[in-house]
Amino acid sequence: MDVKIYDKLAKKYDFATKIVSFGIEEIWRWIFIKTIKKYIKNGIMLDLASATGDMAKLDFDKIYFIEPSSEMIKVMVEKFRKKGFIEEKFEIQFQEKPYIKLKKLNKEYLIIQNTAENFRIDEKADLITAFMAFRNFDDIKKASANIDKHLKDGGYLVIVEMFKNDGFIAKIVMWYMNNIVPFIAGFLFGRKKEYKLLGKSIESLKEEDILKYFQGYEILIKKRLFPIATMIIMRKNERKNS
Repeated sequence: MDVKIYDKLAKKYDFATKIVSFGIEEIWRWIFIKTIKKYIKNGIMLDLASATGDMAKLDFDKIYFIEPSSEMIKVMVEKFRKKGFIEEKFEIQFQEKPYIKLKKLNKEYLIIQNTAENFRIDEKADLITAFMAFRNFDDIKKASANIDKHLKDGGYLVIVEMFKNDGFIAKIVMWYMNNIVPFIAGFLFGRKKEYKLLGKSIESLKEEDILKYFQGYEILIKKRLFPIATMIIMRKNERKNS
């Protein structure tokens, strides 16, 4: 996915998402967060394609946000500042670009401008989240290998994604996303072209395109979220010599 699309959408992204999804995506996120908390409540968390940082609602003490769009990051940082986080900037040798580090009491948020395929951090996560993220990866195989590399044995990978589906309701939703959503986005936000491209990013993604790269994981939950999304919670099996 072209990062420039998200740069253009950033300032109105949260509001536009609520409008064009009629609030359904927010309900999906609420279910996502509530379900995760049944398995893990704290630790080191890593969120992929973080957009404006809504996964901070999980309230972990340490969260890495991986986001390639610089404009999305600006919105994210401003959102966290309003919640009382203090920003520090510092260089990390193995990162192409600097972290943005924000702290508030015992909480630490680290924002990295990078892709799921190429980010690196010097510790492993207890939880990796990917909410509507995989459809935007340029190389799912490479991103999946990098996810596996950064997740602890016994750690959790949680995905919510819209997969290609030939069901009747799914076809209606996809028609809406490809025809009505770009019209609404164009009329309200002047971003018809960008939302048309976002709709197309879903059409070719299948569930097996992701799961085939996580054979060493136990699927704990696979749940359909009405009308077209799927939530998958996986746990990484213990491995020898890892």
